[in-house]
Amino acid sequence: MKKFVDLLFKSMIEHDPSILPLADRYAATENSHAAALHAMTSWRTITGVNCIGHLVIDKQDGSIFVTASLDENGSPTIFNGRLKIENELIAELEINLIRSRGDSGFVYLPEEMDKHHNGWTSPIPEDGRATREELLAIGKAIFDASSKVEYEASPDCILEEVGGIVYEDPDYLETLQGDEGNNGSSGPREKVTIPAGLWPMRPQDPNARVIAVDEEQGIVVSTAQIPGYVCPYVVSNETGACFVPECMIEMHNKTLNIESFKGKKVLKQMPATGTTIEILRFHSGKIQAMHRYINLQGPGAISPWVTK
Repeated sequence: MKKFVDLLFKSMIEHDPSILPLADRYAATENSHAAALHAMTSWRTITGVNCIGHLVIDKQDGSIFVTASLDENGSPTIFNGRLKIENELIAELEINLIRSRGDSGFVYLPEEMDKHHNGWTSPIPEDGRATREELLAIGKAIFDASSKVEYEASPDCILEEVGGIVYEDPDYLETLQGDEGNNGSSGPREKVTIPAGLWPMRPQDPNARVIAVDEEQGIVVSTAQIPGYVCPYVVSNETGACFVPECMIEMHNKTLNIESFKGKKVLKQMPATGTTIEILRFHSGKIQAMHRYINLQGPGAISPWVTK
């Protein structure tokens, strides 16, 4: 099935949708809005493939999910997309382009997309392989905190977003988690990684979809629309903005020290929706790795794939 991914990128690079074996009646979206392929930005601006991130193949459903760093005339663009194959034809194509931290809400790491830590590469023992049913249940639980599905995360499971590992300001994390700040230390400290997993206060969406299950790799992919806010992010050496899910806004607001705003230009809090994709790897009874891609939309945005 990888041949369809190769054809997709060849078609974009050559700016020629006719290369693709499309169904007579196909469904397609780019950044959550529908369009014929020849009218999409991807077929006007993509000039190359820098690297492939994840390739998830659901043989039973006929779906493929891929992430990649693409080239747009010398600038890297983060791509993620889902293809649905029926009778050797592409019946559905759901793609997203992320060009900046403003598009993703916080993180943008195209140069790290082919660098996978042990959680993604660890071998799966035969007695630790998950069934399709287990992976489907975990995929549904990603955006459903009421689910009874609970698994411990491995030590290698750390937060990854939009291309690579997230390294967070330690004081921000401690304030977010209700700790005592820098515990008396002075000066800047090294940024730290963040443990990941099915934490209880995770964002939810009753219309979330499981879009691919790859039993061979032990990977499931789910997508959801998460309401939230683009908020000030003011920490040591940085005044920026970050997307915060609605369910976490009170926690985030605790990190904002108005005194730190003095003499700085700071973005006001504004509503937004994060089209969110979670890639999760599971085997040996533990969540091994998770990677999140976010593409910001306007407030109240819904998925055309849910309402079709």
